Amino acid sequence: MTMILFLMLQVTPGISFDQLAQRALIQNKRLQAAREQLRQAEARLTQAGLRPNPSLDVSGSTDVVFANEGETGFAVTLSQPFETGGKRTRRIRVAEADAELAKAEIADVERELLGQLRIAYLRAVELSSRLKVLDRTRGLNQQMVQVMTVRLDAGDASRLDSHLLQAENNRVEAQRLQAESQLTEQMFEIRKLAGIPPDESLSLSSPAGTPPLLSSEADLAAAALRSRPDLQAARLREALAGAGVALARSLAVPNITGSVRYAREPNVSRFATATLPRAFEKENVLDFGISIPLPFKNREQGNILEATSKVAQAAAEREALENTIRTEVAAAVRRYQSASRTLELIRTGVVDEAEAGFSITQLAYRLGDARLADVIVQQRSLIDAQLAELSAQAEVAAAHANLELAVGTVPGR
Repeated sequence: MTMILFLMLQVTPGISFDQLAQRALIQNKRLQAAREQLRQAEARLTQAGLRPNPSLDVSGSTDVVFANEGETGFAVTLSQPFETGGKRTRRIRVAEADAELAKAEIADVERELLGQLRIAYLRAVELSSRLKVLDRTRGLNQQMVQVMTVRLDAGDASRLDSHLLQAENNRVEAQRLQAESQLTEQMFEIRKLAGIPPDESLSLSSPAGTPPLLSSEADLAAAALRSRPDLQAARLREALAGAGVALARSLAVPNITGSVRYAREPNVSRFATATLPRAFEKENVLDFGISIPLPFKNREQGNILEATSKVAQAAAEREALENTIRTEVAAAVRRYQSASRTLELIRTGVVDEAEAGFSITQLAYRLGDARLADVIVQQRSLIDAQLAELSAQAEVAAAHANLELAVGTVPGR
């Protein structure tokens, strides 16, 4: 087994991806904001089920301002609107579809968040392994520099060999510093996605091996069409648009308002004469009425047409997303297959050969049949091969994560 495989399989203490995912689902602010949309949709559902409120009108009358006899009266009217055409039922259906849509959108935000977190996690693990390789190489080079110093003092080595070794050592150090900087950047990205404060210590554990691809492309595409939350959201938008058409049509049916009116009004009891003024009495009156709007002009034609157009728009968007999902799954499968073949080729055809070449060159150098420059070249080839294997391993893991994201599997759940 190569040194790289040993480094990748080392068990290091730290937080696993599943633990990171659980923290992200709890602490990520973008996800918390998305969950508020569900609360808003549930509030709209509650509001949609409420019936119209009655209204109470109170009025009074007097003839004082006209310098008459000062007679007064008052009236109290109670009105109650009654919704017709199934408006309340259809309004509830629209609100229910809106709430289900909010749930699907939250699930899609979770899928995207955990997908981004997993990519950052795998990238950080790759950089950590790369850093270990470069640290080990730097240690070996420093030992060689010490040996070279002794040999220079003894006159057994040339200045050219010393400069070549120092240049190679500096090259490895530059690569190590670059990997260290990139690892720091990825760790901050993980903190941001998982909602971890910058001052909290964070170390990652090595992930498990990437499982092989067992399902066919057609099965994976079918699974994606069943489970992708963004597609479920698109279907719910289509259903929501259909419910909106039914609601718009019900709004064209006029509501009925029933009313009851009680009034106490003055009533003339007899006509006035030359000797007697007119006499007034208070009379109790109870009226009943119904008010029905007459939809001669406004029959909600524009709203119905708009709602119908939204149905066609939602259907087109859903079909476009289905095609996009099939394409994403196919591309993810190809990427995973290509990454797997590349990793196998690098392991067997590059790393093994580079290790063999480095061992032979080292032996030849000890026997005096090779120059130090040859050893440095072979070492550089071995380091590049080992780093290429790390990159290939990371690409396989990233391709598998991308395939899970395309299918709709939520890692860490």
